[in-house]
Amino acid sequence: MTLNTNVKSNLAKLLATENIIVQHNKVKTASFDVKNRILTLPIFKEKSGDVYDMLIAHECSHALYTPYEEWEGITDGELRSYVNVIEDTRIDKLIQAKYPGVVINYKNGFDILEKKNFFGLYGKDINKDLMIIDKINIRSKSLNRVPFSFTDQDKEWLKKVDSVVTFKDVIDLAKEMLDWQKEQVEEMAKLPNFDELSIVKNYDLGNDDDFDDEYETQSSGDFNDDQSDEQNDFNNFGDQKADDEKDAEQNGDTDKVEEEKEDNQGKVSQQYGNGAGGDVSKKLLKAVTDQAYENKKDELLDEKAKGFVYGNMPEPKLDAIVGYKEFLSEMQKYRIHQRQYNYDDAKYMSWLKEAFKKFQNENKKTVMYLVKEFEMKKAATAYKRASTDKTGIIDPLKLPNYKFSDDIFKRLTIVPDGKNHGMMMLLDWSGSMSDTLMNTVEQLLNLVEFVRKVNIPFEVYFFTSERRYEEKKSCFEYKDGDWMFEDFNLVNCFSHRMTKKEFELAGMYMYHMAQYYNSNYVYHRDFDADLEMARYNSFGVPTQFYLGNTPLNEALVFCNKLVPMFKKKYGIEKMTFITLTDGGANSFKQYKKDSTSEYGSTSRDYDKTSIIEIGKKKIVLDRYGSLTSKLLKLIKMNNDANVIGFYILKRVKRWDIEQYMDGKDYYARMKATDLARKQMTKDKAIAVNKDGYDKYFLLDGKRMKVENFSLDDAQIKKETVGEFKRMFGKAMQNRLVSRVVLNKFIQEVA
Repeated sequence: MTLNTNVKSNLAKLLATENIIVQHNKVKTASFDVKNRILTLPIFKEKSGDVYDMLIAHECSHALYTPYEEWEGITDGELRSYVNVIEDTRIDKLIQAKYPGVVINYKNGFDILEKKNFFGLYGKDINKDLMIIDKINIRSKSLNRVPFSFTDQDKEWLKKVDSVVTFKDVIDLAKEMLDWQKEQVEEMAKLPNFDELSIVKNYDLGNDDDFDDEYETQSSGDFNDDQSDEQNDFNNFGDQKADDEKDAEQNGDTDKVEEEKEDNQGKVSQQYGNGAGGDVSKKLLKAVTDQAYENKKDELLDEKAKGFVYGNMPEPKLDAIVGYKEFLSEMQKYRIHQRQYNYDDAKYMSWLKEAFKKFQNENKKTVMYLVKEFEMKKAATAYKRASTDKTGIIDPLKLPNYKFSDDIFKRLTIVPDGKNHGMMMLLDWSGSMSDTLMNTVEQLLNLVEFVRKVNIPFEVYFFTSERRYEEKKSCFEYKDGDWMFEDFNLVNCFSHRMTKKEFELAGMYMYHMAQYYNSNYVYHRDFDADLEMARYNSFGVPTQFYLGNTPLNEALVFCNKLVPMFKKKYGIEKMTFITLTDGGANSFKQYKKDSTSEYGSTSRDYDKTSIIEIGKKKIVLDRYGSLTSKLLKLIKMNNDANVIGFYILKRVKRWDIEQYMDGKDYYARMKATDLARKQMTKDKAIAVNKDGYDKYFLLDGKRMKVENFSLDDAQIKKETVGEFKRMFGKAMQNRLVSRVVLNKFIQEVA
């Protein structure tokens, strides 16, 4: 049985009546940082709900009632021990009064710990061997169920403890009690050691006839032994160690028992002086039971637990985003700057405009066809949701039928309004995309043209690790304890907010950069002759828009901020979030901001699980966990978004598909893989299961080029109606299948 730490965290927040930070970690005991409002709970190997809940209630009571500054100001060890016991008594009474349901947790929790001798009561006469501060401690923790015999002086102290109200009262009483206890110790130190006096050693009771030998034997032996055993049984019930020692006594192995007792008692008394024969005046007057608990509590903990490392998600700096106006401006400035090195700029721009215009014209008819298909699917979906109203205004013409039918109302068919769609898309701008970037951008251009035609609010970003050399601004606002991420550029390349002129210019520049990398000899030894112009006469790409590594996770952190703002601003009801990549993201290096470190950050222990806190949400990430899938789930949960991924495969190999196939049986998995490969050949894309996505499509990167099959190019053997129909169907199929991203998108959002 394992504890649900999220449930315990929520319990702690409810008890504390505030949204405190709850952390579960490899620590010795529960604690509460009242300054930073952080409750830290240990990881127990014994999954006792009562012990756990008792500790949670206790520490939450500290959160509610213990002032941080006053508590931290107590530096004297003895006084701190007394204050701790009396304050625990005060705050436990308060939390039990506020939430009576935790009383049973306190009772059961104490019994569990006491059975394991957590308070060091084994082998002690609880009435003679404990100071008043220890009696107060055990009385409170046991809910007054331990059979103490309090003296009149003890009762006076108990009245004072029960009457404390504020933390100041606690401190005043702790000082008073500590001073009194010191006086008692000093008085004890002045008394002689009677064991060393001959008068005690030689004292002889003689033969007193009035003394009842039988009663003497019973009183000093059997009766006291029975009472002692009964007391020890209460103090040590369930304690395996106590049972073993009792068995050893019965078997005559008393030397071993005494040796172990002395050893155990020595561990407890070691903190307070030199033992029974030492200098009493030099003992530290701390609560022995409190210290015994500190010495024993390690036994509760799960030593095999690796623990957690907590950190907050840093705040994204939205001004670090390159807006579409800035993107266009930088491309324009760079092109003008490059003219002094490029003598064929006019020739290249003429070629680029013509090539881009041709691409748009070839795709216009297909895009408009898909727009019509999208509208029809929306209308069909709305019709399926239509309902007939059978309440409201009575139709008088149907009144004669009221005995035979309850349908006497005027009918009103209600067709619900279509939901307001919105889309945000991330395009991978990394070096590994170079050999598929051209085909990907062509698909993207069709997609943004489509969403413009159907008036869907949209934003498109591409992310790149490359930065401006002259401006190394951080993308995140860090504070101590925040996880640290790599800086990157998030470029808004398309938006529904663009004017027609801006949209055309942005499309041309994206087409230009895709052509540049598609023909650049760095990535391709061979190039298409038709693209020779882009290779030799292009003005190139600004350094900040170079292809680099893959800061997908960093971009998703920003999108967790951007998507809700986008939805709120445009009233989006049906949000679609798309990633278009060729693989995974950069690894999460897991450094934390630490102003006390020489380097400004500290690295974490990779054997521990990382906890990334984003507001009220938490990401739990073990050593091999995927941060990408966790961030995508946050986007989905926080925004009710439909998350779609397109993964571009360079080459469609068996393993690329097999890893996504379900099933433990090898042959069943192979059969599913073969079927998926056949579907890939036919449709150029297949849907597979991927953590974090609602739909995840694998695309054949080598076959993503947009095709525009024309009847003018067809070789029709027989000029018949059937032949024309067959060729027209083939032409439309080629057009639609080759626009795989747009086609799949329509199926998901309509």
